Amino acid sequence: MFYRNSAVEYLFGERGVRAVSDFDLPPGLARLIAEGVWPSAAGPSMNEQQFRPTISAERVQQFAAEESVICLQPPPFATIARVRAAGGCGDFWERFGALDQIDPTQALVIADFGIGADSVVVLDYARDVANPPVLRLKWAERGIGNLWVQGARDFDEFAVMLGLGQRYAEPAAPPDRGGD
Repeated sequence: MFYRNSAVEYLFGERGVRAVSDFDLPPGLARLIAEGVWPSAAGPSMNEQQFRPTISAERVQQFAAEESVICLQPPPFATIARVRAAGGCGDFWERFGALDQIDPTQALVIADFGIGADSVVVLDYARDVANPPVLRLKWAERGIGNLWVQGARDFDEFAVMLGLGQRYAEPAAPPDRGGD
């Protein structure tokens, strides 16, 4: 069972959080939000996470080998399309966002790699609406040829990599290779 962003609004309505999309949130993410493991509007902020990381560099590098900090986006979550529409990014997304590789209307931003990284982490509902994989924008040299790469098959695997909510997500069994 998935929770709608509107369920997050219901859970956090007293704190003023409002949904900005109609995507189902993975149940693990909804539980982490409800239990206060995932940051809320009350904190820690993205800047606070940058300067006082809540996730070890070793854990971050399980998801993105060349990164050392990850900042979890508090709800409400926005799609890349909504971030672009809000303005303030200049031509960043058009020049560096590799928008031909994703559908910005179906990429829900849940984290980034901190100030100056210019790289977001998204749930990609275009690839799987029922169980979206977790992608990140990986920078190429000088920003030419940036790529969206899958860092985790789904949110639960992402949470395990980061050490979040271990009781909600177990690592997948290794694939059966059909013999030795």
